[in-house]
Amino acid sequence: MIQLAGLGHVLLRVLDLERAKTFYSMLGFRVLEEDPEHGGTFMALPGQSHAIDLFAVKDAEAARRQTPGVRGLGHIAFRVDSEAALQEAYATLRERGVEITRTIDHVSQKSIYFDDPDGNTLEIYYELPNALEIFARGREDRDVPLALDR
Repeated sequence: MIQLAGLGHVLLRVLDLERAKTFYSMLGFRVLEEDPEHGGTFMALPGQSHAIDLFAVKDAEAARRQTPGVRGLGHIAFRVDSEAALQEAYATLRERGVEITRTIDHVSQKSIYFDDPDGNTLEIYYELPNALEIFARGREDRDVPLALDR
């Protein structure tokens, strides 16, 4: 049996590499390496190796005709360690003009959803300490809107 230890990295093909780097920097990622020969920028959170690999699309017109979320990447989720950190992430995104598409209390976790500049859906979530117990009992998919405005 394969025993994965966690998510390693996500490769995103983006329309504007500089714009994507700026956006992911706002989320706390820093550039580890830029490889112009292969076209990639590798970014990570402090103390981690690469987690977001950004590559410029080869055919921008074809990429613009694709509808994000129809196939391929559904979303990327980033975990925070507290409800206070979730609240701070929400406030920072709003202050920076990022449109929040939805906020949901998923019973086992609380989530903020938004899009990056290329239309990829991102999630920042706080997982409750007893999430495994909640899943064992059955969440029953009781998702409800989450109010984060102060």
